[in-house]
Formats: sequence, structure tokens, C-alpha cells
Amino acid sequence: MDYFEDFVVGALVEFPGTYLVTEEEIVEVGRRWDPQPFHTDPVAAAASVFGGLVASSVHLFAMALSLGVNARPSAAVSSLGFPAIDTHAPVRPGDELSMQSRVLESRLSRSRPGTGIVISRGEMLNQDRVLVFSFENAGLFRCRGESVT
Repeated sequence: MDYFEDFVVGALVEFPGTYLVTEEEIVEVGRRWDPQPFHTDPVAAAASVFGGLVASSVHLFAMALSLGVNARPSAAVSSLGFPAIDTHAPVRPGDELSMQSRVLESRLSRSRPGTGIVISRGEMLNQDRVLVFSFENAGLFRCRGESVT
């Protein structure tokens, strides 16, 4: 379990595990949350600017969080926001994604004793180590030995 004190400014963490993207999941998420033809219809997607199905940014965000949260439990209290979210390259069926994160800033909270604020940049890479998605996150984390209600 990572506590506030475990987040060292400048440290790069490569999360274990990968996420295999499937056509079925791209279509399912697209139909439910982002019904654009290049997310939901393989034939229409082939004629699009992408030349085939691609995962939506909503899907990318969910996969990135899943890769990070599932791989490394933390004493997170709450997310405080995502000041930057960027898509860099299309994610297609068969891509195998991995996550890494770098701590940009950390400080003790002035308003919530026993907690600290960590700002980090998460990056999701495909199997060729091409950056496909990134985000910055401000998170509130418990300090070691503290209980927060």
C-alpha cells in the first residue's frame, strides 16, 4: 500500500501488468458511452480517417485508471481533479497497453490533517512503447499511520 510519503517527486513507476484491447470491448464501450462509427462499426471505421476501429478516449481513460489502480493499491482518499488529459495515438484491437506514472509535485495538505496532495503524470503506452494516452492527476492520500474519515 502506497501512502503519501511513498510518492517521491521525480520518481517514475512502471506498473506491472498489461491490458489487451479487444474489438468486442471497443464496440461495447463505444456503443454505450461514445457512439461514433469509428468506435462502434468496423465497416464504417474502415472508411474513417482512422482506417479501422479505435478505442474512444472514455475507454482509454478507464483502461489507464484500471492499469494503475489494480496494479498498485494506495491510501487514496480522493481524486482532486485531472488538469490535463490527452490522446496521442489511436488504440486498436490487439494493442497491449501498459502504464507508467511520474510524480510531479507533492505537499502536505493544509486543510486536511493527516493527508498529502500528490500531482502525477500517467502515461499509457502500446506494445511498441508508443505513447497513446496521458493525464495529470491531483490526488489526496493518507499519510502513513493516519486515519482519515
